[in-house]
Amino acid sequence: MIKLLLLFTLFQPGDTVLTEEKAIELALKNNFDIRLEKYNLEVAENNNTIGNAGMLPTIGVSGSGRQTIQDTEQQFINGEGQSRDGAKTTVYSAGASLDWTLFDGFKMFATKDRLEEISKLNQMAFKNQVQNALSDVLKAFYNTALEQERLALLESTLKLSEERVTISKEKYEVGKASKLEYLQAQVDYNSDQSALVRQQEIIAIQKLQLLQLIGVQEGYDSFELSYTHESSELLKDLSNIETEAIQQNPMLRQLRSQQEVSMLTIKENERERLPTLDFNLGYNYSNLSAEAGFLQSNISSGVTYGLTATMTIFDGMNRNRSIQNAKIQSEQSYTAYEQGEAQLRTSVRSGILTLQNAQTLANLEQKNLAVAEENVSIALERYRVGKSNPIEIREAQNNAVDAQIRYIEALNTIKIAEIELLRLTGGLLQD
Repeated sequence: MIKLLLLFTLFQPGDTVLTEEKAIELALKNNFDIRLEKYNLEVAENNNTIGNAGMLPTIGVSGSGRQTIQDTEQQFINGEGQSRDGAKTTVYSAGASLDWTLFDGFKMFATKDRLEEISKLNQMAFKNQVQNALSDVLKAFYNTALEQERLALLESTLKLSEERVTISKEKYEVGKASKLEYLQAQVDYNSDQSALVRQQEIIAIQKLQLLQLIGVQEGYDSFELSYTHESSELLKDLSNIETEAIQQNPMLRQLRSQQEVSMLTIKENERERLPTLDFNLGYNYSNLSAEAGFLQSNISSGVTYGLTATMTIFDGMNRNRSIQNAKIQSEQSYTAYEQGEAQLRTSVRSGILTLQNAQTLANLEQKNLAVAEENVSIALERYRVGKSNPIEIREAQNNAVDAQIRYIEALNTIKIAEIELLRLTGGLLQD
């Protein structure tokens, strides 16, 4: 339905028309839920490195310098002695070290696989959030459009009531109608005006909510929606839509990825039972100078290296406990996937029924609307020539309004059902 071709023909302050495409572009850029989820994705991608998996060495450098001042009284074995006040001893040292785990039971590879899967998991979470945000925006867009349709309908009704007031006034002035009839026409006209004012308030609130979803805060006080109720090409064939949802739904794919993370966590914990082998390499330099003692100066430097093998024999059964917990979490993620799949199938089937029922209703209401509009036209003409009463024309007017409302509500239901089905199948955003 919507391709991610970010040309960003953005809705600027002062624009008077907001299209579906502009609303989507704004939401992709400014929607708070999308922006917040993007941070989680960036963190997961930053964590997906071989260094975080433990495959790279650790290199460090150190240096120090210290000086001591002491009063000394020394007696040597040969009978000689030495006494110094305020004797200074200065020591400088520096070193560099490299520590590298050469083998850890292949845990580092399992960790890297887990980090890779977590990155995929967050990608699915991000796509799911984008789908949900776009769904909310589009639903708010078309619900606002529905209220815009209601407003146009009320404006048309008000014009008809105004015409009725004019006719009744003319008839009253020439003595062909009572004042009661004229006053009743005015009452109905005032009632229609009140309904129009209430509808204007509803639209204003709906527009504010829409602007909040697309991430626009200020500078968009007045605009109209431009839209169509054309059906999506992606929903022409409903026979395979459930299969497509199982394969492509971002939330379900996220649950699949969570399963894989759980399995890799088990593997990661199991490999901690194996021994580890570390390589150590170091270089040290030391420079000592003293005003008292056997050594007046001592300079040393050299390289140290070696291998260290370690293996935990017993850790209070903590490793077994961690593996058992990881297996429980794996079973939990599998159950969550089964639950998600069942919920998805129910949602898709319900959505298809809603869509098909709304399409049937729209066809029926379209026929009813044509009859109701013709009835209003006939009733108004009969009233104009004095062959009907105010009750008859008001009833015809109300019937036409109700038919129009039912028709536009059916069209809106079709659109909302399509948006929901596209969300469930992952079709709102085509990469």
